[in-house]
Amino acid sequence: MFRLRFIISFFILGTTLTNALQAQLVLTFDEVVNISRCKNLSARKAFVEKKNAYWNYQIHKSDLRPQLILDTRISDFTKGVTPVTQNDGSIEIITIDQNSAYTNLSLLQPIPFMGAEIFMNSYLFRFDNFSSGDHSYSSQPLEVGIQMPVLQFNQLKWDKRIKPIEYLESKKEYDRNLEQSAYLAVEMFFQNVIDRNEWAMANSNMVQNTELYRISEERFKSGQISQDELLQVKLMMVNARKNLKAAQVSMENSALLLLTHLSLTDIADFYPVIPTSIPDFQITSGKAIEYALEYNPESIAFKRRLLVADEEVARAKGATGITGDVFATVGYGSDFDELPQWNQDMNQHATLQVGFSIPIIDWGRTTAARKQASMKKELEETSVLQERINFEKEIISLVNVVEMLKENIAIVEEAESIAKQRYEIAYNRYLVGDLSVLELNMAQNEKDYASRDLLSTVGSFWINYHRLRMITLYDFINQQALVTQNEN
Repeated sequence: MFRLRFIISFFILGTTLTNALQAQLVLTFDEVVNISRCKNLSARKAFVEKKNAYWNYQIHKSDLRPQLILDTRISDFTKGVTPVTQNDGSIEIITIDQNSAYTNLSLLQPIPFMGAEIFMNSYLFRFDNFSSGDHSYSSQPLEVGIQMPVLQFNQLKWDKRIKPIEYLESKKEYDRNLEQSAYLAVEMFFQNVIDRNEWAMANSNMVQNTELYRISEERFKSGQISQDELLQVKLMMVNARKNLKAAQVSMENSALLLLTHLSLTDIADFYPVIPTSIPDFQITSGKAIEYALEYNPESIAFKRRLLVADEEVARAKGATGITGDVFATVGYGSDFDELPQWNQDMNQHATLQVGFSIPIIDWGRTTAARKQASMKKELEETSVLQERINFEKEIISLVNVVEMLKENIAIVEEAESIAKQRYEIAYNRYLVGDLSVLELNMAQNEKDYASRDLLSTVGSFWINYHRLRMITLYDFINQQALVTQNEN
């Protein structure tokens, strides 16, 4: 990797000549990846989204557990006059001075597989009539009941199946969001590396073309070259100045974009340091697909989407056709004047309500609604199948690209070395008048292209490798899964 080290040093040294006083930060490739996964705003946003999903799941779990509720009214005082209708229909205005209070303790427990809810109530009521000085109590020490839908959609049942999958998906989504942030940072990092290399080449070309124009002017005055050739060299010098300005703007913009993504907005400039070698590791398509299906949230999303499609079919069936509900209670209660008498003269009471709704004529609405839900389910199954095929194809394609680029880097390094040697020979030949300006220009273009191709190949390798990491959530270099192990 000597050639790679050389070109990295070349463009970094070129950029630091003018920025050495301003730049205070050296950013290595590994530091960029680490900051983008752990310390920038994207990572913070991913963490907040994960915690939001966690608390949403806690709400779901609490919905399945017993709920103990105390409902009380300490005082309901009334004093004044009010009209009261008598038995003969007349109205008598009477003065009232009274107060009431009650306390109700309820225990509720949902039953997900039935969609029902059982409950227990304990109730105490007191009434005070201050006008007569009397007071009385009413109590219901125990009431047990059940409320159950019949042939209706059972939301609790489906929530119990889907919510845990959604939570698992959100945890894997967090890991993928971190890797997505790293992938974007790698793209921005190498774009800036390429832009800095462009600036270094443009600066070098401008210096060399300026010197060539000075030499060409002397040779033109001595009659060694024509005016046309002199103008060609001058055009090369003008174009080099234009390219340098464009490269400067591109370099500054890509640096700003990367620093913003890394939340390093207080940094003016930095030195990018890319890896000087490519790790030796092997990737197989089968293993990559296996890791992706185990760790990527898409594999969980496929299962969730199929369950949601089944849920919608059940919802359509529960919202159409015959439906009913059952409500039943049984308990004991009494009325008394003093609290010690609460358990005397208990009276049993019971309630049973059973109702059904039966559509007689709906003009095919029930059948149409259920068929529509079934067709949507079939469409979703087809979409999931196609997306899974595409998902696996993308992984296979990325594995092939990463392996190809890893092998091509050595070839591109050799080509860059040859192009640079050829340019040096062409430049020296031009100085002694043994080469035309067009041939020199061609050699310079080939040198610049080879330099770009080397950085582009190295950048493409790391970009595609990190995209593969983002999809599989697996680090093939260190042989470890990229998943978090705790909630915090």
